[in-house]
Amino acid sequence: MNSRGRLAVLLGVVLLGGIGGWALVRMAAPDSKEENAASRETARPAYPPDTPLRPTKTGERSATSGLQTDAEAEDAGALRNQRTIRFSDRDALERFLKAIEGRGISVLGSLDRLNTLRVGFLSLDELLSLLEGDEELGLIFPVNIPRPAAGGVQDGAVGFGRGLLEWLGITGDNSSWGSGVRIAILDTGVAEHPLLGKVLNRFLVDAPASESDWNGHGTAVASLIKQIAPGAQFESWMVADTSGYSNSFLLAQAILEAIDAGVNIINVSMGGTGNSPVLSDAVRLATEAGILIIAPTGNDGYDRISYPAAYEGVVAVGAVDARGEHLLFSNSGEVSFAAPGLDLLAAWTGGQSIYFSGTSGSAPVGSGIVAALMSMGNYRSPFDAYSGMLPYLNDSGAPGFDSHSGAGIPNIGRILRGGIPGYVDGAITANYVTWDSKGNATLQVTVQNQGTEPLVNTFLQVNTPAGLMQSNITTLRPGQISTFTTPLPAGTGNSTIQSSIQLSGGAADMNPANNQRTDAYTPPAAN
Repeated sequence: MNSRGRLAVLLGVVLLGGIGGWALVRMAAPDSKEENAASRETARPAYPPDTPLRPTKTGERSATSGLQTDAEAEDAGALRNQRTIRFSDRDALERFLKAIEGRGISVLGSLDRLNTLRVGFLSLDELLSLLEGDEELGLIFPVNIPRPAAGGVQDGAVGFGRGLLEWLGITGDNSSWGSGVRIAILDTGVAEHPLLGKVLNRFLVDAPASESDWNGHGTAVASLIKQIAPGAQFESWMVADTSGYSNSFLLAQAILEAIDAGVNIINVSMGGTGNSPVLSDAVRLATEAGILIIAPTGNDGYDRISYPAAYEGVVAVGAVDARGEHLLFSNSGEVSFAAPGLDLLAAWTGGQSIYFSGTSGSAPVGSGIVAALMSMGNYRSPFDAYSGMLPYLNDSGAPGFDSHSGAGIPNIGRILRGGIPGYVDGAITANYVTWDSKGNATLQVTVQNQGTEPLVNTFLQVNTPAGLMQSNITTLRPGQISTFTTPLPAGTGNSTIQSSIQLSGGAADMNPANNQRTDAYTPPAAN
């Protein structure tokens, strides 16, 4: 991979178990680059079948046959021989607890706020016989930290390495950013680290006695937020074990506890494919309490995003490389925005540093940005800060809002100068090629005004396999995009597309580095 951040000595690769995506981590090394050939697969698998959002009324269910396999859960990819049961009130719940005594049914957890129990059973028939008929049963789904799956990293993708802050436009002192903002990290726990200090951990799963034996995923996530918003206060819920395994009930429990703790932002760098009503309700309660949940889209290369990112009100963050390009592993669909997600320098257990990749790294970058903006005094809530960020996102990939990068890519420098006049910055954001069903290719070159002053008569020059093409953009208001579209000649093989802009009237572009872009064009393989 062509990457400033890919380093030659591959000291450690940790493949983390899970369904929601993947996280590739490598121990930090000082020198040059090495390709991870195993990450090059680009197939996009079909997304698993969805499950109903609402749980099933027990009165609507037919009996099963005793001790047979829990086929309903198995077919849906849920935990077998476990259910959530929501009761109409506390009295109904108490009656159930008395009824199950000595009946081979175990209570594995409870959510008092939702009048909900998590139960395990040997016979679904036996469980149903003890219910009154108006309860709601729900499945419990795996939720895991990301792992390598069907999605891959395209050739030529560029990692971030040590350049994350500069790439985000953070060039000055940001030590106070995040002050007064409380962030819950629902993950594998946050170990003590020189970068992080000691973080309060609450445990919903058993943890090894030594923090050095914890899974380092949560520590890496916290460190990415810390780099952007050093003043933020972290509180950690360990919801996943050392293999990175958790479930929708534990995640819902942690969200409800985070609500009670009074946090502002909840970062959930985990995901799954099952639509859990209990988790959905926990997300809704957090949103109603004014808490912003930020989660990864998942990294399986699916055309739909993972849960909880898929729930209404959750900020779903996809991943891009250092060229601002969509990474193939990053799930697409209802994406809110995209953030850095390849070879991010992060903390790990045992005081180590690693290079961390995946949308589970992109989400905490987003959390750090929102926390930083909150602390600057211009926003009353994390929702206000998030909304204030959106008009200043840089366009990426397909013109405008798209299923890969959502509303765009954040740059804090641009956000902070958004209301300051006099900044001139025209940018080429993409040389984007699409193909129709007959294999015909179309090039879209997008120019965006990323400054605070209108651009008048911006000259665009595009060099394609069809030759040199020129265009004039008459007026481009701050934040606005303009797209030049042209077909590429049939039979065009591997080639290069170069585009550049020139401002008129002697206007000085304050960021000339983004005035030109070169991309390799590779036609799709023939079927």
